[in-house]
Amino acid sequence: MTDIVNRGLLRNLRLTLYSLKRRFGGTVYIYTLLDGSTNYATGVKSSTQSFTHVRRAIVLPVKVAREVAKDISTKPFKYGGSYDTKTRLFVIDSRDLPADFEIEMDDWINYNGFRFNLKSIEKLEMDAGWLLTGTAISRLTGPMTPQMVLDNLIITQTAAQVIV
Repeated sequence: MTDIVNRGLLRNLRLTLYSLKRRFGGTVYIYTLLDGSTNYATGVKSSTQSFTHVRRAIVLPVKVAREVAKDISTKPFKYGGSYDTKTRLFVIDSRDLPADFEIEMDDWINYNGFRFNLKSIEKLEMDAGWLLTGTAISRLTGPMTPQMVLDNLIITQTAAQVIV
């Protein structure tokens, strides 16, 4: 009996994810840091990253919230500041990822040229997907996304000789 109920629940969950992907779907890249090193003589940092392309992830709108940073003393407010943070929710269907893929806190998401560091990771019921909360850090200015590389390629044709 519970197997039939669970099968119906999983089907309803997958249908809901499908309809949300159609309404709020967007292309995202999930980056995973494989290796990082620093040359201490020159100060140059190098890293090796891998990415996973997700064609249709559910991307919910930005929530802009004012954060206040202040000193740790118990006295009245002396100094500090406020800044705006942009937080987005990403829902990724597990069928859009490789079978053994695990998302970790060190990973980050590239969406519309912005880097989103992960604030929280939740796995959905019955391994149907992932609910990720990301905070926008900055617009990416470093290495281009694979789609940006493809968009910037210029195809030229030249012939060295003509055979008659």
